Amino acid sequence: MSDGVPLLTASKLSVAEGTQAYARLRARVIEAGILDRSYTYYFVLISLVVLGFCLSLTAIYWLEDFVLLTLACLGFSFFSVQVAGINHDAGHRAVFKSARLNNLLGLFCSMLVGIVFDNWRTRHNAHHAYSNLAGVDPDLEIPLIATDEATFAAKGDLQRFLVRHQAWYYYGLGAIVSFSNRLGSMSYFIRRRSLRDLGRFGLYLPGLVVLFVLPFALFDPLKALFVFGLVHVSSGVYLAACFAPNHKGMPVVGAGVEMSFIEQQVVTSRNVKGGSLTDIMLVGLNWQTEHHLFPATPRNKLRRIEPLLRQTCQELGLAYTSCGFVETNKAILKQLAEVGQYARSPKSSEHSEAMMVGPRTAPKRSEASS
Repeated sequence: MSDGVPLLTASKLSVAEGTQAYARLRARVIEAGILDRSYTYYFVLISLVVLGFCLSLTAIYWLEDFVLLTLACLGFSFFSVQVAGINHDAGHRAVFKSARLNNLLGLFCSMLVGIVFDNWRTRHNAHHAYSNLAGVDPDLEIPLIATDEATFAAKGDLQRFLVRHQAWYYYGLGAIVSFSNRLGSMSYFIRRRSLRDLGRFGLYLPGLVVLFVLPFALFDPLKALFVFGLVHVSSGVYLAACFAPNHKGMPVVGAGVEMSFIEQQVVTSRNVKGGSLTDIMLVGLNWQTEHHLFPATPRNKLRRIEPLLRQTCQELGLAYTSCGFVETNKAILKQLAEVGQYARSPKSSEHSEAMMVGPRTAPKRSEASS
């Protein structure tokens, strides 16, 4: 695209129209009982995931055969991401009615996988509130990746140069996602340095020790490096496969554009088609549009929102995006390649200063994010 990769600069609906449509949809969702808690489902899910997490960790300790050890490491990575999925649901108050119980569950899960629950939830809620909004959504601020002109313009010279080739190294970055997230947990406490945060760091320290220290303390160097590398790389790739398809390759909304909550969540989100296995593997995030509109929905009930939402989108003239996993990744690579092509063009330098994201203000809207 010789003129660059454009941002959405106008909405299709007025804020009032979107507010009224969302209110009608929400009333139907509540009437159908979709937002009611699913305690049996989560009891079974949490029990199986925690059991699998513990068994795979135990297998890593005992196994010496590298074929079996590979399976144990991959199993541990799988269950680690599943724990992160439960952490995600708890952070959205989707598991319990009680905010305190959700917080305790989220804290427990985040301790297991070595991330800081409060820090993650603050950033993730900001993403939900301002999904794909240029200059505001923190999930657009990914090192070495730019999905639009504004994000590209906000990067330093070295990153602008590297972004030219981002479609080629995009999947490689997934290999370090898990590792960088856990390092971020440690840097979070280093930056804060208060007595209260020192005490909180003690809660996360055991999980970080298991992930970063124990392999080298308990195993011979070859096994330690093998376990450390395979667990972090495989869990990072898997985690990226769960989260990246949701918004990457979808439209980015220009900063300051007034857009209703329902329109912004629909036009910037993508579902991944599939059955029950897809629901399990992608920890329910394959129902991304429904999740963004009703984040407190129990994971097993998200699919029940789909027919109601499709009808609403048809009435409003909004495009509801749902495609297969392969098609999703093609769309992501296409967008990254287009931005990379723009980065190589002379116009990218000319536009960089002009395209710098303006004031970090959110679009005006009156709906709550449930």
